[in-house]
Amino acid sequence: MKKTLSIICSLFVFLTVYGQGNNIVLSTEEADTIGAGHNGNKELVLVPVASLERSILQVSFPVCTVSQVVIIDKSSNQTVYSDSFASTTQVIIDLEDEGLGEGNYLLRIYAFGKWWWGEFVLEEE
Repeated sequence: MKKTLSIICSLFVFLTVYGQGNNIVLSTEEADTIGAGHNGNKELVLVPVASLERSILQVSFPVCTVSQVVIIDKSSNQTVYSDSFASTTQVIIDLEDEGLGEGNYLLRIYAFGKWWWGEFVLEEE
């Protein structure tokens, strides 16, 4: 049963990561690997997935979680977007509707009790 669940979770992660547009690589200061938990059992590390398709930023979570999304313009180091979200498995933000133009941005996501970050480039069509 545990092996079947592990295979299903792996397939879900694969489809989530590779089934979308332009993925944004996310990092965190904490170890992102599956390791031994406090009781010696393996524990699953929950990882958000972010992707950008034109001006649509999509952040997906493997399970429902409260989250926060912060976007910083790298050229000015100013926060250009910040919002918190109730427990959900997906956040979709139209960056064009939020007034973000062409440029390089830093994406920060708070989920599962820690901050994740990545970078993306928004280009005019």
